[in-house]
Amino acid sequence: MSAAGTKDAVQEDAESKSIPSLDGTIASVGDKIGSGSYGTVHKLMVDDDNNNNSVCIIGKRPWKQDELKASSSQRKEDGKDVLQTPKERAERCMYYWEVEDHCFRKLPLHPQLPPHLGIVQDDSKEHDWMAFGLVTNARYKGKGGGELSSSSSVPAPTLADLMKLDDAADDNTNGSPQELLQIGKHLGCNSYGETLDTVLESLLTVLHHVHRHEIVHRDIKPSNLLVQLDDENDDTKGRLVLMDFGSAADLEYSTFTVSNGLWKSKQQVLRGLENGSRVAVSPIYCAPEVFVNIKEAPTAFDIFSSGLLFCQLLFGYLDERTDAGFHQQLEDAQWDLNVWLSNELGSKLRPRGLDYSLEYLAERPGLWSLLEEMLRQDPLNRPTAKTALARFQAILESSKQVDDDDENIESKQELDGPFFNMVIECMETCPIPTITRALHYVATFSRRESLGLVLSEYDEEDEEDDESNSDPEWLEATKFAQVGEVFIKEIVPGGQADRMGEIFEVGDQLQGVGDLPLSGGGFEKAVEMLQDLPKNSKNVKLHFDRISVRSNEAIPMIPNEAREVHLTSIGAWSSKGRRNYQEDAFVLHEIHDAKDSSVLLAGVMDGHGGAAASSLVSSQMPSLVSKELLVNRKSVEESLEGAWEKVCDMYEKQCTDPESCRAEYNPWEGTLKANTGGNDLIPGTTISIMALDETTGKITFLNCGDSRSLVMTSKGKVRFETADHTPQSETSRFQEGIDAGLGYSLPKCKISKWTLSVGAYEYSVARSLEGPFATSKGIVSDPDITETAVESGEILLSASDGLWEVMGSGEVALELHKKKTKGISAGDAARELCSMALKKGSSDNVSAVVVYL
Repeated sequence: MSAAGTKDAVQEDAESKSIPSLDGTIASVGDKIGSGSYGTVHKLMVDDDNNNNSVCIIGKRPWKQDELKASSSQRKEDGKDVLQTPKERAERCMYYWEVEDHCFRKLPLHPQLPPHLGIVQDDSKEHDWMAFGLVTNARYKGKGGGELSSSSSVPAPTLADLMKLDDAADDNTNGSPQELLQIGKHLGCNSYGETLDTVLESLLTVLHHVHRHEIVHRDIKPSNLLVQLDDENDDTKGRLVLMDFGSAADLEYSTFTVSNGLWKSKQQVLRGLENGSRVAVSPIYCAPEVFVNIKEAPTAFDIFSSGLLFCQLLFGYLDERTDAGFHQQLEDAQWDLNVWLSNELGSKLRPRGLDYSLEYLAERPGLWSLLEEMLRQDPLNRPTAKTALARFQAILESSKQVDDDDENIESKQELDGPFFNMVIECMETCPIPTITRALHYVATFSRRESLGLVLSEYDEEDEEDDESNSDPEWLEATKFAQVGEVFIKEIVPGGQADRMGEIFEVGDQLQGVGDLPLSGGGFEKAVEMLQDLPKNSKNVKLHFDRISVRSNEAIPMIPNEAREVHLTSIGAWSSKGRRNYQEDAFVLHEIHDAKDSSVLLAGVMDGHGGAAASSLVSSQMPSLVSKELLVNRKSVEESLEGAWEKVCDMYEKQCTDPESCRAEYNPWEGTLKANTGGNDLIPGTTISIMALDETTGKITFLNCGDSRSLVMTSKGKVRFETADHTPQSETSRFQEGIDAGLGYSLPKCKISKWTLSVGAYEYSVARSLEGPFATSKGIVSDPDITETAVESGEILLSASDGLWEVMGSGEVALELHKKKTKGISAGDAARELCSMALKKGSSDNVSAVVVYL
């Protein structure tokens, strides 16, 4: 018999068994196990007449009106909204309790459901309790773990309990959080991969059982799953036990007595759906449809929640805040897992679990595709639990087979789609230069029309045989080229590239597509990568390099000559873009003294992990610079540097307690006011700010991180730009820190992205204002400070990384020059620049400050 057949047989055997009902039994109430919004759970002791002793069971009862009245008073004192009266809440609590009892009475006994024993009364006869058999774990003896015991009367831990233990793991002692060691231990698993396999198979198994009896759970989440291992010495793996059916619904009609004032009647109802589909569910695990439609795959709600929960473990999102961020990111990507992955590869700050997950997924062809389908927005397009379980079991079976046949290997790879396969292929490559320099740029094209570029692969033999390759630009650009490298050979007149302005030149080398490197793969590989982008992506981002002998290198800076300049137009714009919350901030402020001289302070702050750092900097920098200039009589450069030092010191002191700085999180709504966040993650910010002395025409730039400022000539050429502080650009500094015993780590590169490991996160910046922990790991707030002179007719710009991830400095300079020439104000130009970045597919907040001289 197959493994699947054996499981079905076990399941049928379990369902055929029955356990004695305890309906009407008197029980004594013991220790409280836990409580929630709708009820409380205690240990109960009942007499076992057969063995003449007491047996420990679990009892659950709803809150009563008097108890809720007391809690409502406390909530009012705490300043929290109370939307229902205690009477209404008590009725709701009783309703959920009755729905759960109904569902358990309908469902046959199953090893992954707590045994339902009926309704018992406590010895005071004040309360009815829904009784369950005690579910234990052979390796659990309390919330802190503890000694192994196969006879413990301590209830089995929930998956949420073990996730907290894993989240608190320290790399040096208990393994990294992403390894899921505690969850694996309590499931009897020996590896990260085995743990994930067991979780998903177990979850789909119990959902198949529940769904085939026409019940949808609607509240799948870690705290509603017990982790059970019957025998620590048994070779069989543990399992998840699904509990708490208060939010569930019976999809079949049943007879129910309905009370309406003075009379009662029996009616046919869908238990759990009497008031439509409204029910209390976890917002973090809630499916996009929010409410189930009985005519549109209602059980698919649970499939989405299960897929989200599994991804939480897969990607290492082990605390509620991080998972709330993932839910928001997925919504921003319109519930497309490929688009989410594409965005995440270019993210400035991401949890460390992505590397682990990609390796795991690469060993299980077909699983990524299955997760994609489980997380689809339309419930009709998600697989059933039965189908998903069968597919996953087939994936596991196939992954165990050693396959040397090229056709079979290629067939397996096709299961997860071309984009995901491209990501896997690029895991160990990282040739895209991410240090900003004049000869590396990025350009974003619409996928609705041709690029307008003729790309050609360099081939030494073809070059020698083809006498037509006599274009001096082409020959100059490719004279040091290697076989397989791809270059721009022609720019199509009137095409998309041509319309973008004088950005491209013959001989520019294609380095990467999206955030993935080409790696000398040749023309065919380039075409394949362009075709294999996520289907829902409306744009494609290309990376190019240009050799250094060309005539259009960065124009040298003008010497520091004093000259008065006048502001003809200034403006700023900030957009949260596709994200739910704004983490960027900007400054646009003029400082005047008694001698009629003035300094314009303008710049952007690109926050990450929340807005605490960026908002503090934007609110404090103007007053601090003013004080340094007017009170302390310091130079512009000294004032800018001194103000930055002071605001960094202010933030460090403010964030000694993480609670005072971390991103705001609403557990009731499941909303996190950040793109990502964790219990211990302190928000940070980059800064690129300029101070222009209008009397002397001198401008001072302070830059820390990967926000960027430009000076553009009156002809739309970049004359000066600040340098991005990426991890690989400061490898020597990190190595010095390691040698000095400072606890730093070296930057590493995966999938074309250089990052630095800081606790449970990967950072793609080497300098930024951060909390104490990230600072101790080498991400410093040391700025670059540069002074130069400007003249009338030039354009100044400071913009956050949301712009630079889709547009190069040269393209931006040309766009601003066009807008100024057309008479578009600086404010409107800033707004249109942000809008352009979003249209080109930027997944970040976008902010820009524009100054016309």
